[in-house]
Amino acid sequence: MGGRTPLLVLTFFLAVLGIELGISHGCRETERKALIDFKRGLHDPSDRLSSWVGEDCCAWEGVGCSNISGHVVKLDLRNRRRMDLYEDCSHQEVYYLSDDDPGCKWALHGDITPSLRSLQQLNRLDLSGNYFMHKPIPKFLGAFRRLTYLNLSGAGFMGRVPAQLGNLSTLQHLDLSYNCYRDDEDLNALPHIQEIELISCDLGTFPRSLSHVNFTSLTTLDLRGNDINSTIPDWVFNITSLEFLYLGWNDLYGFFPDSVTKLTSLRALDLSGSVFQDGFMQVAPISNLCELQILYLSYVPINDVIANLEMVFSGCLRNSMEELDLSGTQLSGSFPDWLGNIKNLKSLDLSSNSLCGSVPASIGNLSLLQHLVLYSNDLNGTISKGIGQLKSLVHLDLYNNSLSLSEEDDLANLSSLEFLDISYDSIHLNKSDDWIPPFQFNILSMRFCQILPRPHFPKWLQTQTTLRELYLSNAGIKETIPNWLPSSLEYLYLPNNEINGDIRRQYFPNLIILDLINNSLSGHLSPKISNMMPSLEYLSLSDNKITGEVPQFFPKLKYLFLSNNSF
Repeated sequence: MGGRTPLLVLTFFLAVLGIELGISHGCRETERKALIDFKRGLHDPSDRLSSWVGEDCCAWEGVGCSNISGHVVKLDLRNRRRMDLYEDCSHQEVYYLSDDDPGCKWALHGDITPSLRSLQQLNRLDLSGNYFMHKPIPKFLGAFRRLTYLNLSGAGFMGRVPAQLGNLSTLQHLDLSYNCYRDDEDLNALPHIQEIELISCDLGTFPRSLSHVNFTSLTTLDLRGNDINSTIPDWVFNITSLEFLYLGWNDLYGFFPDSVTKLTSLRALDLSGSVFQDGFMQVAPISNLCELQILYLSYVPINDVIANLEMVFSGCLRNSMEELDLSGTQLSGSFPDWLGNIKNLKSLDLSSNSLCGSVPASIGNLSLLQHLVLYSNDLNGTISKGIGQLKSLVHLDLYNNSLSLSEEDDLANLSSLEFLDISYDSIHLNKSDDWIPPFQFNILSMRFCQILPRPHFPKWLQTQTTLRELYLSNAGIKETIPNWLPSSLEYLYLPNNEINGDIRRQYFPNLIILDLINNSLSGHLSPKISNMMPSLEYLSLSDNKITGEVPQFFPKLKYLFLSNNSF
């Protein structure tokens, strides 16, 4: 008995201590009440907080507690169903198909009540993707002195960022993107900050408060899309710890700063949409950034022959570069061989330029390439054997060139391919009906595509069991819609062909959009069509030869176009 006495005393002591500290089943009562009060101030249309009942708040959705103290240390209520944080959830305007962001139906609405101040041990707070009704960020958030992560992006805040956020001396990650802030960001001193994200915040200028902060740990500065009309201030390049610098889609101008070479740790640089004087020669200093992996210069008017860029990418960048975006940069000339020397390249975008000639076989040296985007150039000739060697390729966009695919075998090695757009090009489909491609498409676009030797639905489409989107408009197809198209389809665009017969032949459980405008469909529109396509929201059958009555029951249909038929 005597040996067990100390253990019994210790157990009794811990039980009493738990009562005094207000710990109930791993959750402190004062913090549980604070969360309940916070919940009362919210409108929760999708019942995301249905688990917020009972005594143990540590088991509630989005709540995390310390295993030792029982304190709430994490509140993560991020709306992960939001597709695009650029538009807030203040309205649900209907465009073309459906709500601009269906994820708004899952957004929490309302106020952030001051009761949250009771969560003094909180180190992670994420309320992104919800909607707080254009109210200012609460000042009391600056009282969370242990906070290391704060994400309020796309949460419908408006007004000035409270100066109190500058008191978050332990903060490492700050994301206030996709809200609307007036005046300047007043962040004061954030000595341990590592990441600042202020994307699309309507800043209009570089935040002045950042110019006098002595950042020593900052690795990420993201100010994209803020309508900043100025040169790049020198203080940006004094933050030598920077690894990711995103300044794209502002209105930056002037000379490209030589001081960018001070950022020796830089791994990503985005200056898209900027206008620098003296052409690409001003961008030449980036050739000395030997850690640079990502370079976005989309729609920077380089206005040069692409061959002249070789000197920039012939040094250490040749080994480090993984993502290169030179779309819309007014490049001209033949597709160069030197691009095949950037062996670690995973993504290459040269779209919307004036490149001409054929794609050289040297492109096949890029064995890691996953995304190749060449649309809207003047490329011609056959799709090279080089492209056919890119076994890692997932996304291939050749839209609006004058290329031709001589046979399906040119794609035979592209086993990872999920997206292909060869619209406005030509393709020879000469494989037998039993050919099984090595790839599984999610999206295939062949609009205005010359299908040889005759326009038809390629029989191998029936093997594409993951195909969600198929675009075959203006392809000259003169046959009926086959009954073997993939049932996985969600978007089927077949306008401006000569397709005949009817459309009741196949069950499409997931089809959302069906566009058959301006074809040669005839006969009655079967009342069973609503059963064959139960998810249909958009149906366009205008300019055909359909007769009979319009089916009355479509459970989800929002748009129906039937003009120029014989109903």
